[in-house]
Amino acid sequence: MQPGTLTPKGNQSLVIPDKLNPEQARETAIYFGDKININTRLSVQAGIRYTLYQYLGAQTVYNYIDGLPRDESTRTDSTVYGAGKTIKTYHGPEIRLSLRYIVSDNGSFKWSYNTLRQYIHLLSNTTAISPTDVWKLSDPYLKPQSGDQFSMGYYQNFSSNTIETSVEVYYKRIKNFADYKSGASIVMNHSIETSLINTKGKAWGAEFMIRKPTGKLNGWISYTYSRIQLKMDDSLAGQQINKGEYYPANFDKPHAVNAIANYKFSHRYSVSLNAQYSTGRPITLPIAVFNLGGSQRVYYSERNQFRIPDYFRMDFALNIEGNHKVKKATHNSWSVGLYNMTGRKNVYSIYFVEENGVINGYKLSVIGTIIPYVTFNIKF
Repeated sequence: MQPGTLTPKGNQSLVIPDKLNPEQARETAIYFGDKININTRLSVQAGIRYTLYQYLGAQTVYNYIDGLPRDESTRTDSTVYGAGKTIKTYHGPEIRLSLRYIVSDNGSFKWSYNTLRQYIHLLSNTTAISPTDVWKLSDPYLKPQSGDQFSMGYYQNFSSNTIETSVEVYYKRIKNFADYKSGASIVMNHSIETSLINTKGKAWGAEFMIRKPTGKLNGWISYTYSRIQLKMDDSLAGQQINKGEYYPANFDKPHAVNAIANYKFSHRYSVSLNAQYSTGRPITLPIAVFNLGGSQRVYYSERNQFRIPDYFRMDFALNIEGNHKVKKATHNSWSVGLYNMTGRKNVYSIYFVEENGVINGYKLSVIGTIIPYVTFNIKF
C-alpha cells in the first residue's frame, strides 16, 4: 500500500514535500468445501477457510503507555523493523454454510451463514471538501475487521421462467470496524493509530428484485433497504462519539432503487435506459456558529447525524450491432448515449469555509450536467 505523497506544484510553492512509509503484508489462506445433495429437494454447501495475515517491515512502530489513549503525550519510543520482518500476526477461521431447498419446479428457499475477516480498511472523512478515502492495512494497533452474517431468501420464477423474482433479508454483526476520532486528520498522518478507533457495528436489510431476462423488452428492477450503524468500542479512544450510542456509518444509505430496461427493435438496433436512486450518504454538519477572536467558528453535530441530498441519475443509450455474418475476424458495435440525461446536480459533498471572517456553506457537484458519449467496441 502507498498511503500518500504530498508534492509541491512548482518551485515557488510553500508546500513542504512529504511521503508516508509504504505498507506491506502477506496473507495466506487454505480452504476446504463440499456440496452435499441430501435428497432431490435439499442440498447443503459447507466449507471453512483459514487465513494467516502478517504485517511486515520495513516500518517504524511507535510505542505508547499501556492503558492510556494513544496520542503524542503518551508516546514513549519507537521500534524499527527491517524489510520483510514480521511485525504483527493475525489468523483465524472463516465459516461458510448454505442450504437450498427446492419448494417447487419454479421456487426455492436459500439460507446461509458465513464469517469474514478483513485485513484492509477504508477510512473516510465526510467533512472535507471532497470526501477523502485512505486505505490502511491491519497493524499492531488496528485489528482486522471481522463479522458474521445471516441471510435468507426466496426465489420464484413465473411464466415459464421468463420472469424471475426474489426477496432476500440479512443481518450482520461487525467487530473492529475502523473509524476515526472526532477532529482527527487521516490525510498524511505519520502516526495514524493516534486518530483511529475500533468500533463494533450491525447491518441489516432486505432486497426485492423482479427480472425479465428474455424477450424484446427485458431488464430488471430492484429495491434495497439497508442500514449499517457503528458504536464506539475502544477503551483507549478517549472522547466518546455520539455519547457512546450507535451512529450511521459513512455508507449508510437506507433506500436504493435500480432499474434497467432494454428494448430490441431488431438484431442490430436496441435502446437501453438505466435509472438509479439512493438516499444521500450521512455527513457531519455544523449546527451552530459562534464568534471567537473576531471571526466566526462552527460547532459540529454528532457524527453523521445529517445527510447530503438524495442521489438520482438516468442514462440513455442507442446500441448498434455490426452485421451477423458467420465468418468474421472481429465483431464491432456502437453505443451512442446520454449520461445523466436529466442534468441533475447530484451533490458529492457539502463543505464550509471561512471567507472574510464569515462561515459560508457550499454544495459540490462533480457531474452536474448532461454528458453525451459515443463508444466503439471491437471483440476479437
